[in-house]
Amino acid sequence: MACFASSSKVVSGQYRSVTEPSQEGGGNMKTYTIRKTLRTSARCQLCYFCDGSLTTGIVWDLSEVGWRAAGERPVHAGTESTVYMTILEGDQSHNILIDAAVVRWSDGQISGWEILRMDEANRTRLTHFVEKLRAASPTEKVLTGSHP
Repeated sequence: MACFASSSKVVSGQYRSVTEPSQEGGGNMKTYTIRKTLRTSARCQLCYFCDGSLTTGIVWDLSEVGWRAAGERPVHAGTESTVYMTILEGDQSHNILIDAAVVRWSDGQISGWEILRMDEANRTRLTHFVEKLRAASPTEKVLTGSHP
C-alpha cells in the first residue's frame, strides 16, 4: 500500500489538555491531549492482534512515537499489541515490527497508538521514513518554519 505525506498541525512544548464540547450535546465535555511530536499524514497498512485475532487497519497520521489509525474493528484504550506496519519506499515495501504498542485513545474504529518497544533497526527505518515524508511535504515547511 502506498504512503503519502502532508503534515498535521504542529504544537510544540509540553503536553496540555484542552476541552471541546461533546458531539452528544448538553454540558458534556471531552478532554484532548496535545502531543509533543508532530504527526505527518501517511497511508500505510497495519496489522495487529485484537481479542486474539489478527486485525488490519490503515495508518493515517504517523510520527516516530505513535500514530492514528482506522482498524477493521473497534479497539479499546489500554489494549497492548505487537504491530506490523508496511511502508512503501520507492517501489519497495518494508515491514516494520513494533514489539509493543498501546492504544492511548479510541473512538470506535479510530484509535491513537503509542510505541512502547521496538528494536533499533526498526526504529531507525521508521524514523527515516517519517523524516522523508516530512521533507516531501510543502506544508511541513510552513508549519515548522524549515526552509531548504
